[in-house]
Amino acid sequence: METKIIKQEKNPFLEREEIVMEISSETAPSFEDVKTVLGKDANLTVVKRIDGNFGKQTFTAEIFVYDNEEAKSKIETIPKKIRKKMAEESKAVADAAKKAEATEKATKEAAETKAKVEETLVEEPVAEEPSKGDSGEPKTE
Repeated sequence: METKIIKQEKNPFLEREEIVMEISSETAPSFEDVKTVLGKDANLTVVKRIDGNFGKQTFTAEIFVYDNEEAKSKIETIPKKIRKKMAEESKAVADAAKKAEATEKATKEAAETKAKVEETLVEEPVAEEPSKGDSGEPKTE
């Protein structure tokens, strides 16, 4: 995969660097491939699009590299479908945490209840009966 930067501009208002890159490859590169080839921080890099020309093995990629995470979150939007999926995942994690907390609380309460029951069931000493001899009468010495 050969790459050539066609255009590279710094946009200080949006706190990002805008890059247009030409990629020569046998197959269409994925967005992750373009990020790794570029060599910038993957968390701050956004590949907007990869265009290919029919019959040619050259592709044009439009890439934005943000200066910081805050600038990226201000400008880039997350599609509704992905936001919904992220919300469901966070809800599932929260539900799992609640269940774990509830089971932990239940086991703790069960242990406390068991301890209280054991305290109340303290065995009283049993008075020993006098031992009887062979004839069934108490022994006297």
